[in-house]
Amino acid sequence: MAAVGSVLGLLAGGAATGSAVIGLYIGYHAYRGLRRHDEPSMRYLSVGMILLFGVTYVLALAGQGLIAFRVVPIDLQNAVRLVVRAVQLAGLVCIAYSLRVATGR
Repeated sequence: MAAVGSVLGLLAGGAATGSAVIGLYIGYHAYRGLRRHDEPSMRYLSVGMILLFGVTYVLALAGQGLIAFRVVPIDLQNAVRLVVRAVQLAGLVCIAYSLRVATGR
């Protein structure tokens, strides 16, 4: 039974790593679009995408690794979750604001 848990943990870690890499790739392309079309809406969209798709997964993966290897005590797990959720919220706010700027409201 322990082998199944370790395999699932390894698969979850691989999925988190893949999500972080793909998220940073999407954020990079959003940044390239910003450089090409220097518009305020693109600026907020690219920042929001980088925060939402890249930074949150990197923070979650790093936090999970630090807790799993007992570098950070398990008591700080909720603090790590709070930071990840706050960055996700900031990314969503930036994306929503970019849509508002794009429509001129």
